[in-house]
Amino acid sequence: MKPSDARQGAGYWYPPSGDGAGAGDQATGVDVLNALRAYRNVESGLRRRLSQRLSINETDLGALRYLLAVWQRDQGASPKDLALALGISSASTTLVIDRLEKAGFIRRRRHPVDRRAVILEPGDKATDEFRAAFDIEKRGVLAAADTLSLEETETVTRFLRSMEQAIADAVGQTDHPAGA
Repeated sequence: MKPSDARQGAGYWYPPSGDGAGAGDQATGVDVLNALRAYRNVESGLRRRLSQRLSINETDLGALRYLLAVWQRDQGASPKDLALALGISSASTTLVIDRLEKAGFIRRRRHPVDRRAVILEPGDKATDEFRAAFDIEKRGVLAAADTLSLEETETVTRFLRSMEQAIADAVGQTDHPAGA
């Protein structure tokens, strides 16, 4: 999918505005939101292709991303940690772990202190195949972020954090309807 393809339906949610690309045109907040939606559409397509390349589903891919981030910090991850990170039930988590273990992406190991507990650790494919595939995305995204000035970086970061909070607030509102 080309970035221009992702923009085709961008105005369905927010009111249409100029694309901010013309000489002398000012980009608006709607342009920013439409650009963010276009990015998310392209990134979702990349995630689907990565899942297909690795022969795993998107939930399993999310689990691998979470686990690799944990392992990169030299921390351990339990099935319960994974369930909380993915927002899925313990039964669903067991299925995810079973699939990833069978495919060679993770291994289960008994906790060194509490032998009843299980620790998830990387399998051979997690450290080789997944990282190689994920590095393609990471390199491009980092290169784009590196083009920002310090002021732009601060502005974009502040904006994305406020978007994160707005979504978290909206989710919290749906969990607790007004007047309930």
